[in-house]
Amino acid sequence: AAAAEAAEAAAEARGEGRAAGLGAGEGRFLVGEAAEAAARADPSGWALCYPFRRGGLCRRSSPGVLRAAVVTLLESALSGGGGVAGVGLAPSQLHGCCAVLALPDGFARCDGSALLQLLLVEMGMRACLVAEEATLACLALGLSSACVVRLGASRGAVVCVDELIPMPGCSTRLQYGGDDA
Repeated sequence: AAAAEAAEAAAEARGEGRAAGLGAGEGRFLVGEAAEAAARADPSGWALCYPFRRGGLCRRSSPGVLRAAVVTLLESALSGGGGVAGVGLAPSQLHGCCAVLALPDGFARCDGSALLQLLLVEMGMRACLVAEEATLACLALGLSSACVVRLGASRGAVVCVDELIPMPGCSTRLQYGGDDA
């Protein structure tokens, strides 16, 4: 149990998000804590993939593995499966849905484009609104301009927004977060 807790703490310290466990068997997959538990119980039978790291896509995996892991996470979150309940949408319903893709501030445009393509092309969503976190925070509060401070567990950011547009040169990303304080 102590080794499992140490592995989880190390993954969090590296800024890694939810795991998508891609099993060695055909059609076998688990997501999140279920994937990590299965990998601890049978390390040779499961390969863990952390597709997100410090607010961006993780480049340690091959593009095909990364794409499969992100699609697995999204489909599991929406439709269930892989050890998670999901929000209850049937996979056939995804084709008519619209999505909001909230990107971390300063997220690489090429990564955002890749995620947008996954949603629209591979998952078949009808439409997608793409916005940065700071802009969405302003919209949620009914503000058009603000200085948005975000402090997460493993990273933070300060972004100045004017008329719902993040101002170039007026933001900073912090590679530490609340767990480091």
